[in-house]
Amino acid sequence: MIVRTVAEVLAAVTGRSVTECSAADQGLEAGPGVNGLVQLEVVETLQDRVIITVPDEVTARMRAVRDLQDAVGVPVVAATVDTSTGKDSS
Repeated sequence: MIVRTVAEVLAAVTGRSVTECSAADQGLEAGPGVNGLVQLEVVETLQDRVIITVPDEVTARMRAVRDLQDAVGVPVVAATVDTSTGKDSS
């Protein structure tokens, strides 16, 4: 789910295809063409879509698509677990 969501947002923001934005190991700048301002737009869009907050220091360290997937995926996994029962609430 997260891999697809990240690829869709990267594609929407950069104008590239979802396929071009799906390779986790490619650099954000070299692959989908994400510079600093575009990276912020991608992170903001993901935060709105997935309803999470990615800390600025995490955003600043992002270099590859996988970094973006990890930054978004970890809070999403944590958010889908009901802390009162420990069960997945999605």
